[in-house]
Amino acid sequence: MAKIRNLPDLLGVIPHLLGFHPAESLVVVVLVDGRVELTARADLPDLQPSGHVELLIDRLLLRWPAARVWVVAYSSSESAGWGVLQRAETHLGDALAGEPLCVTGGWYRAGHSSGPRSRHDPSSTQSAATATLHGLQARPSRAELRHSVRADPSRALEAERAWAGAAERAQRLAARDRPAAMASAVAAALAAPGSVPRDDLVWLAMLTRDPDARDRALVAITGDNAETCVELWSRVVRACPQGVQGQPLALLGWAAWVSGDGALQCICLEELELLHESLPLQRLLDQLNQAIVPPSAWNQLRLELVAALAPLDLSQVGADQGAGGVGQSHGEGADDQVA
Repeated sequence: MAKIRNLPDLLGVIPHLLGFHPAESLVVVVLVDGRVELTARADLPDLQPSGHVELLIDRLLLRWPAARVWVVAYSSSESAGWGVLQRAETHLGDALAGEPLCVTGGWYRAGHSSGPRSRHDPSSTQSAATATLHGLQARPSRAELRHSVRADPSRALEAERAWAGAAERAQRLAARDRPAAMASAVAAALAAPGSVPRDDLVWLAMLTRDPDARDRALVAITGDNAETCVELWSRVVRACPQGVQGQPLALLGWAAWVSGDGALQCICLEELELLHESLPLQRLLDQLNQAIVPPSAWNQLRLELVAALAPLDLSQVGADQGAGGVGQSHGEGADDQVA
């Protein structure tokens, strides 16, 4: 990964660690033994009330007692940014990794509000180039990241037709056969997630409505394939009609957590709240987020979940695929691709 040699390198890599260029935010970078353990972001307005910055820091240091922490404010108002930074600096004490930084537009100051201004051009840094080579994308804004998990309203009719077809298909599939159907469908889709047709994406979404099938999709996520699962479940979410994305959004959030994409994990939780959902996977993912549980915990948790699952009945999987499995055409819109 990128080496941080100076302050421009730090500022250059932050958008790639977050997945987007922050605005009106406090960013904290947690280091343990010189390695980045966490990059987190909070809205500056949410941190203005007394004790909120301090609580955030306490939670981080409770998780990583030996950590050193960088704090960077991004704001159109230097006074607002430095107000939060000064409180963070005071509360961190010896845990502060280096001078606080405040970024305003194309400039930044280090150390204090009266320090010299330096040019802020994150995309020109060596650390940003290295992060890009490693596949770490930096979207222009958090809003663009949110847009990436929303359905395209211009294709709502196609989504509704696919959903109706999936509902008819689900009626023909016995409940006991749905977990095996999900396991088979996910395995096929993960082989080429970018080329799965809309009908098959929506079929995955329909299967998540069965709790046992949903759990099969969850345990299909591993540390090795998490980024591929993010691609797949992002496309599933975008392929669905508006209002029925709850379970796929929760699975996308889990895949994001396992892959280390905390920003996408939080976006999924926020979108679920907008849908007024209260799903078991959603609540557990939110608890993991609030407790700042690292993705490395998934290995043991997954083993426990797999052990608790009932054995699959594979006898009907072939029959279901004959009726239109993942990667096979089954009716109008089968070749419709969701970007």
